[in-house]
Amino acid sequence: GLWGLVNNAGVSTFGEVEFTSLDSYKEVTEINLWGTVRVTKAFLPLIRRAKGRVVNITSMLGRMVSPSRSCYCISKYGVAAFSDCLRQEMYRWGVKVILIEPSNFVAA
Repeated sequence: GLWGLVNNAGVSTFGEVEFTSLDSYKEVTEINLWGTVRVTKAFLPLIRRAKGRVVNITSMLGRMVSPSRSCYCISKYGVAAFSDCLRQEMYRWGVKVILIEPSNFVAA
């Protein structure tokens, strides 16, 4: 079986909404949001059997917005919502779903 799964996808792009292409939105959400959903769905039967846990790493930008980061914020809001739904669904199976929302880390 598989006891734990950690989803930590995180690509970003910068740009104001008016000037950011739809392809940029699609690319970021494809990796950050849909990648998390796909991997979780693929391994969830094993996690459920082991009464394990799913850990999803998002960002504070999944709860708070920042100008010029709409692509990233949307994708991380989605992961947060997915995690909250999954947590409620997996409770009866004894599976823990944890959401970690680190803040901004800038190299000095």
